[in-house]
Amino acid sequence: MIFNKNQLHHYYIIRILYLHFMRIWCLLILIYLCRLTCTGQNTIGLPQIINYSKSDFKAGTQTWDIRQDSRGMMYFANNEGMLTYDGSHWNVYPLPNKTIVRALAMDSNDRVYVGGQDEIGYFERGANGVLTYTSLKKLLPKSQNRFADIWRIERFGESVFFQASDRLMEFRNNSIKVYPTTSEWMYLRKVGDKLYAQDKANGLLRLERHEWLPVNTGEPLNNVLISGMMEIGRDSLLITTQTHGLFLLQPDGSLQKQDSHLPAGVNLSVCTRINAGELVAATTAEGCLVMDFAGRIVQKISRTEGLQNNNVLSVFLDKDNNLWAGLNNGISFIAYNAAIKYIGPSKTNEVSGYSARIYKGQLYIATSDGAYYVPLSGSGDLSFSKGDFARMGGSQHEVWRLDEVNGHLLIGQHIGSFEVKDHIIQPLAFGLGTWLFKPMTSVYPATEVLAGTYAGVRMLAFEQGRFVDKGVVPGLQESIRFLEIDNNNVIWASHPYRGVYQLQLSADRKTLTAHLFTDSAGLPSALNNFVFKVKNRVVFGTAKGIYEFDAAAGRFVPSAFLRPVFGTMEIRYLNEDADGNLWFCSGKKIGVVDFRRPSEGQPFTITYIPELDGKILLGFENIYPYNRENIFIGSEKGMIHLNYEKYAGNQQQVRIIMGQVRALGKSDSLIFGGYFRRAEAGFVQDEKEAPALPKSYNSFHFEYSSPAYGLQNNIEYSYQLEGYDGRWSAWSSKSEKDYTNLPDGRYIFKVKARDNLGHESVALRYHFSVLPAWYKTVWAYLVYVLLLAGLLYLLYRWQQRNLAVQQRKFDEEQARLKYIHQLELEKNEKEIVELQNEKLANEIRFKNNALADASLHLVEKGDALVKVKDILASVYKKNDNNPEIRNALLLLNDVEKNNANWEQFASHFDEINNNFLKKLKDRYPVLTNTDLKLCAYLQLKLSSKEIAQLMAISVRGVEIKRYRLRKKLNLPTEQQMTDFFHTI
Repeated sequence: MIFNKNQLHHYYIIRILYLHFMRIWCLLILIYLCRLTCTGQNTIGLPQIINYSKSDFKAGTQTWDIRQDSRGMMYFANNEGMLTYDGSHWNVYPLPNKTIVRALAMDSNDRVYVGGQDEIGYFERGANGVLTYTSLKKLLPKSQNRFADIWRIERFGESVFFQASDRLMEFRNNSIKVYPTTSEWMYLRKVGDKLYAQDKANGLLRLERHEWLPVNTGEPLNNVLISGMMEIGRDSLLITTQTHGLFLLQPDGSLQKQDSHLPAGVNLSVCTRINAGELVAATTAEGCLVMDFAGRIVQKISRTEGLQNNNVLSVFLDKDNNLWAGLNNGISFIAYNAAIKYIGPSKTNEVSGYSARIYKGQLYIATSDGAYYVPLSGSGDLSFSKGDFARMGGSQHEVWRLDEVNGHLLIGQHIGSFEVKDHIIQPLAFGLGTWLFKPMTSVYPATEVLAGTYAGVRMLAFEQGRFVDKGVVPGLQESIRFLEIDNNNVIWASHPYRGVYQLQLSADRKTLTAHLFTDSAGLPSALNNFVFKVKNRVVFGTAKGIYEFDAAAGRFVPSAFLRPVFGTMEIRYLNEDADGNLWFCSGKKIGVVDFRRPSEGQPFTITYIPELDGKILLGFENIYPYNRENIFIGSEKGMIHLNYEKYAGNQQQVRIIMGQVRALGKSDSLIFGGYFRRAEAGFVQDEKEAPALPKSYNSFHFEYSSPAYGLQNNIEYSYQLEGYDGRWSAWSSKSEKDYTNLPDGRYIFKVKARDNLGHESVALRYHFSVLPAWYKTVWAYLVYVLLLAGLLYLLYRWQQRNLAVQQRKFDEEQARLKYIHQLELEKNEKEIVELQNEKLANEIRFKNNALADASLHLVEKGDALVKVKDILASVYKKNDNNPEIRNALLLLNDVEKNNANWEQFASHFDEINNNFLKKLKDRYPVLTNTDLKLCAYLQLKLSSKEIAQLMAISVRGVEIKRYRLRKKLNLPTEQQMTDFFHTI
């Protein structure tokens, strides 16, 4: 926006008149506010409220009474019966006649007494941990068993009193005593060790030795409806009434009315004490009112503050000092004692909180609809300061930032830079929207201040106690929302979508040089980089941890100091508090690195605040750690206040409750109702109640929860099914677990809980077993044994029979084999004989051939000798009877004689041919030697020619001799002579 001089002159005149008008207007508002009573103010910090509607607990709309047992389980008297809630699961227990339950009472054994119309009794742990109901109506005579609603139940000593309009009923020693009235019983309450009741006609009564005696109050209370009674000091009672305010009953019996500041027409239906100096009242139209004992309202919790509706029927303070409200339509949990509160600066508009600053005893908040402020009272937890926020004049636009510089409160707004003076913002520089202010030096006062704007850096000078605009320094036209100055006066600016800028001012402060660093300079990415200054060093939050700039290398490197703390965690915001702790935002989560609490070998502890997950302004994260009790966090809905001292010091024991256990088969079966037996070590399962289920029910559904009702986002669970799971499961927020198709065996389901501070609960254990299928039972195995024995016997008999058959077959086979063996032997013997015969025949044939060869040789030799003899004889004749030749002739004669020795030949032949010639001679004595010689030659298979040579006859002569031999042997014509010789 550009103005000429005249326009600027008129603009500033109008602006000054406007500021004077705003001052007068604000003054009038302050005067008006000062005239208001305290009933118009509330604490600036409101507790978290969790609303449960009918669709959540699935029962009646109205809740009349609330109690809590020793485990932390919550109980509600509801139109449709008694409700229970463990933090995750709701259950409804109707009365036998389905009447409205209007009153509850709890004894030390967690027995829950209930009352409705025409019904009184109690719920307690039954078989298998199931909550069962026992009616006491049967103890009343028939003439007295009809009565109207039971409005209150009180335990007193060994007795339990039930208050109906027409009677009080005392249950003791399994009998009931009735106290009737001639008018109406209106109230019943135990205070200290005394029991009080209010009778419409007789006023306040006290039980003395089983009699109701009037309390002398000076003023009768017979026409006043009492809504609460509590002890104040020694023997003093504070009595709250529905429509007549508060009274103090002194020990001397005097009744003093308190000068309360209650809204006109307020109806205090129920009141109960919440701490040493305060009480809470349930009203029919104003929600819940927290008051001190003088009747001054400390805090109002109504529909405006987040309650479902303003008609509250019952209130209850649980073990963790948080409030429960039973409403005309729903149930609300009010985290009254929580460390987290919510600050809504505008009652008429839901605004986002961008920044906060405490300045001169007042809290300033920058929002999406201007800047608001409220005076602070007291010290410690500032969320309990009472007051109403006022909007600062001149802040009609979005206000991004509140920074205190040189003792002045500066505001960065959508239309420029401003300063707060007397709750009015005054302009320092119009035009460009301003994100933040950063002094150029830490020396007080800083003479130069940089302002990051929508389009570059603006310079503000501090001169003579005021800021002077020096204009935008040219050189960079980018939105500068993150700006820091290191110890070397180097200016660093980050742009979520560009990268990191290194800025350098000229000596005359009139120009600016910028150098852009991206992922090429060592950053994980050019996107989502944020610059911060912590531990006196400039660091850069990235998508992969904290980085620092290495000037020597000219690159970004992982921070050696913070890398061990954050690792590669995404860091979008980082701020250091006065104790040196680092508050950070990672994604949608908020946490703190607490260097005052070392843990697990590290000099720090990282604590997350899961209650705030998703509630911060993503992209506009802001955490203002004023001190340990007051941490202000920008959120989508106003500002969040965190008392970190209280949050970190929370030593609340983490508890866990086992809910219902169901076995799933053909139909669902409830096998455990969620109530263990109480023992010295806590709540444990009765060994006799460990169920043994048939194989058809081998799938199970387990429910469990932790009764940390306002911290459910902090609780995680781990479980293990011993006998099935090898180890504990990973931590998870899931409060149910299913197992399907478990094999038969014994199991122990174990579950434990832990919070975000690392506190763990004691593990709960639930024993059960899955029986084997019918075919795996003892009887089945006995039948199997009998069947096996019978089968073995039958097998034995069959084997015996089979053995006998096999033996018979074996014997037969042995006989057959023996026979075959014998045949084989005989065959082998025959073959051996044949082989031997063949061998002998071959030998005989060989010898006969040799003999034949020898005979032929002898014949040839004889022929030769004859020729030699003839030659020698011729020579001998020619040489005149030479004696030497004669001797040679004589020698040849001797040789011829030896060659012609038939007897010797026949002997050798018979030796070779098994006495062939001898047998032949014996059988045919007519055979001559010449015949025998022919037979021998034929046996030797000599040819006729060879025989003729041996016998010195012609071949024809041989044939004739053969013919004559056949005659002598009587051989038929068709029979071969050689075949005949084989028979010899």
